[in-house]
Amino acid sequence: MKKRIIYQTDYELRVLLAQGKTLIEIQRFQSISNGEAEFAAYLKHDPKTPISWLVDTTQEEYQTVLIPHVLGKDRRDLMNHKRKRMFEHAIYNYGVVQGREAEGRRDDRVLFTALSNPSFLQPWLDLIASYKVPLVGIYSMPLLSQCLLKYLPKAPYTLLVGHTPQISSLSPAGLRQSFFINQKLQFSRLIPLDTKNPQEYANYVLKQIVATHHFLDNTQILPETKRTEPVSVIILTDTHLLDVLKQSISKAPAELNILILDNLDLVQKIGWKIVFEGKNEVEGWYLHNFVSTQLSPDLFAKNHYAKTVDRRYFFYRRLRMALYFTSALLFSGMATAGGFILKEASVIKQKGQDIKERTEKRQAELVVLRLQQPHNLPYDKVEIIRSVVEIGIHLKAQHLSPKRAWQKLSQVLNQHTYLFLERLEWGIGYKKTDIFQSVAGKVQQEHFDETDETIESKSPLEEIEPAKNFIEGMRLHGKIHPFPGNPQQFLEIFERFVNDIEKNTAFWLVDILKTPYDPNQAFQGKIGSQDQVSKAPFVIDILIKHSYAEK
Repeated sequence: MKKRIIYQTDYELRVLLAQGKTLIEIQRFQSISNGEAEFAAYLKHDPKTPISWLVDTTQEEYQTVLIPHVLGKDRRDLMNHKRKRMFEHAIYNYGVVQGREAEGRRDDRVLFTALSNPSFLQPWLDLIASYKVPLVGIYSMPLLSQCLLKYLPKAPYTLLVGHTPQISSLSPAGLRQSFFINQKLQFSRLIPLDTKNPQEYANYVLKQIVATHHFLDNTQILPETKRTEPVSVIILTDTHLLDVLKQSISKAPAELNILILDNLDLVQKIGWKIVFEGKNEVEGWYLHNFVSTQLSPDLFAKNHYAKTVDRRYFFYRRLRMALYFTSALLFSGMATAGGFILKEASVIKQKGQDIKERTEKRQAELVVLRLQQPHNLPYDKVEIIRSVVEIGIHLKAQHLSPKRAWQKLSQVLNQHTYLFLERLEWGIGYKKTDIFQSVAGKVQQEHFDETDETIESKSPLEEIEPAKNFIEGMRLHGKIHPFPGNPQQFLEIFERFVNDIEKNTAFWLVDILKTPYDPNQAFQGKIGSQDQVSKAPFVIDILIKHSYAEK
């Protein structure tokens, strides 16, 4: 995965591409001349790759203050209030808690930073927004340089000095000095580097280091109780400047402990490779190259200056990726579930085939047994035939669908608006007890043909005879909604409903298991709770006789 980094100074923009352990500088755009138009053309060519924006400017302010130690929302509100008071007109600002005081009230130490002149940044951000380029975040170069300290010798007080590219049209390069206490940024200073002569360069760097140290001392950024301790000064420089710098540090004050590091050594330590215009280069390495490696895809950096509106397209991109990932998981899950379903279907199909084969075998045996006399029929054969009959009923009734009965019932229900159906049970079987396990009433047998073996068997031989008919059953659990009028009319409504079922549906038998309301109960003191009366529940069974489908 690749990551695009924009490095911006007051003079130009540089586009870097981080991929793996390689950092490639691919293009530059100057703030003057036709830079914005060229940058717009570049974004139009590649609007989808996210951008991490690294700002290195002389127009960045730093202030460290103490605030009361609170947590959660109170801390956020206190920091926001303090930041607005300190940087009232700076729309790009940031605050970070760096620790607590060791004595006294143990207040929190907070570093506030801000871009005092956002106009140098806004035109470029407007171009990004116009092309809907995902912006990961806007990062402060000095704040992010804290990540480099883990590769350098540790000290309580560290002044990191490194070269930067051209910061104005009048200077060929820049010099960035950042001061850290316990690995936390306190102050940073960016100044022009006007000379390329090695000796003049060495003298100038040492002069600026001494000036910065005096500034830290005078402004009390360097704690007064610790001023006797030497400050560790680490200079990152190119190989050809090492010797001349080593000669000049002999003139440095005793309170400065200066260490000069070759850029090449640091590159090898962090394990990265920088490519400029297709060529590997060691000389010409700048501080931002090292810092950019800390914005690589496998590392995390907290956003400093970007607002929510600036990062909206990055949020949309992450949301799309989350949806794509979720869809992939769902598709994978569906495919896996489909495989299990197919496997289960294959097992069910095989079981059905086995049942079919056993049924055909038993039916063949039954044909032979029918030719025998009943008194010669062994008991084990009777059990075999009973199994054949039960299996046959189940298989032959599979042609029946409840749709037709439900449609007829629906037509009747449409005529009775006060009736509400809460539950419906449906099934098929030899008799009613085969369909519904718990029966509160009895079906009158005289409603069926007396010769119908589905209702009653008359002899052992008749018991094993295949039934000519089977029963389709529906059990309705419902209630009558309250309506204006006498509650005793519940029974009349229910009776009309039952009559309509029997009148409009031929061959349907209605068995009433529970009526909604019985006025006689009032005289017996059993009318029940007011809730039961108002709901008027009822339960009925509807039984339909069917003949088996002809082959």
